[in-house]
Amino acid sequence: MLEAVDGDYPTSNLFSSEEKAALRWAEIVTLKLYQSVPGRPSQSPDAMAELKKYFTSEQIVELTIVIGHNNFWNRFTDSLEIDMESDELQEKFKKSTSVNIDDYTDFMKDCWWNR
Repeated sequence: MLEAVDGDYPTSNLFSSEEKAALRWAEIVTLKLYQSVPGRPSQSPDAMAELKKYFTSEQIVELTIVIGHNNFWNRFTDSLEIDMESDELQEKFKKSTSVNIDDYTDFMKDCWWNR
């Protein structure tokens, strides 16, 4: 499925119209295509009109929060060179059902603060 997102998802039959609208919105938010620049108008109005066909205003806000949070998290971990992909870390996250602030703080200290 991830390969389909990275490819030509707008013409893929793997995604519903709702999913395509959400993916397009994620792309616009992530790549900052909501901003107009010389020679390229904002892509937000058309994408927002498509989103509103399938989602309520509350759902669009929630979707945008999730997209923004994931963009933040990627920039945060990338800039601090925190490897979230190791098998050992993935196993820890698979077992997690809640976030314990002490465990999280210890994890962050081990990943970055003590480099």
